[in-house]
Amino acid sequence: MSRIEKYILNPETLMAELKEEPRHRGWKVLLVVLSGILLFLFYMWFYVSVLGLDLPKTAILKRQNADWNSRIDRISQQLDQHEERLGLLEVRDDRIYRSVYGMDEIPQAVRLAGFSEANRYASLEGTSLQYIVRRVDIMEKRVYIQSKSFEDVITVQRTAGDRAAHIPAIPPMSTDPSTFRLTSPFGYRSDPLLGIGKRHTGIDFACDPGNPIYATGDGVVIKAAHEGKGYGNHVEVDHGFGYVTRYAHMSRIDVVEGQKVSRGDFLGLSGRSGRVTGPHLHYEVIYRKDYVNPALYMDLDIPAKDYAEMVRKPERP
Repeated sequence: MSRIEKYILNPETLMAELKEEPRHRGWKVLLVVLSGILLFLFYMWFYVSVLGLDLPKTAILKRQNADWNSRIDRISQQLDQHEERLGLLEVRDDRIYRSVYGMDEIPQAVRLAGFSEANRYASLEGTSLQYIVRRVDIMEKRVYIQSKSFEDVITVQRTAGDRAAHIPAIPPMSTDPSTFRLTSPFGYRSDPLLGIGKRHTGIDFACDPGNPIYATGDGVVIKAAHEGKGYGNHVEVDHGFGYVTRYAHMSRIDVVEGQKVSRGDFLGLSGRSGRVTGPHLHYEVIYRKDYVNPALYMDLDIPAKDYAEMVRKPERP
């Protein structure tokens, strides 16, 4: 076996002395290094392929990706809520405000028009952000169109007299959420007494008997009936311009037929008279002899304090 010759200084004799070492020492070092590399590679293979675990950097990237996806999901949910509210405003604008003043509806093709630029979202192509950004852009355009429509309606309203005051535009009772809960929306449902599908022509406000009920717009009382079935004790107000509202299942009626009322005037108290399964106010809006969704004509998000300032409190019996 060949050897490596080295000269080493002897501190005692101060002479350089020849020292020979086996040449295979370098191979041992190389073997150790290679063994370490192979062991590391085997560990990584076992860690990923056998145990099914992610590398540290991969795990970090996955957590970051999951966090961003979660944020995008939350943004998407918020957009869904905003789009629903905006859609309600658009329907209310077309079917109520613009209709009352004889204005044409804004075509859906105009409200929902997108963007034709082919490269507008090129930098986001293939990412989940592309869909979100596009939705935001379209919503911004819809909001702009809606704001311009409201400006047009306000301009017409200023020259249209008191017509707006006759539209049933507020909830029939306080918006304090502790005083009621919505139990049956407008539309088809299973009849609570018959158990069959039937059209529900109004909105039900479940509440304790004795909640004050107010006129939702200016008009004339055309019916103040005390009945033991159907609507029970109920009031109907003709607001003119094709609008009639009905307030049913009352326990007390404080108006008479032929009486003029203004928006916010006290009509009576809620109860459970007539055909009911529990105490509630059944409220209807009728436009040109057809039932329409009362939700389009009210905003239940009005602070209770602001609502209280709009109505006239009932006198004590």
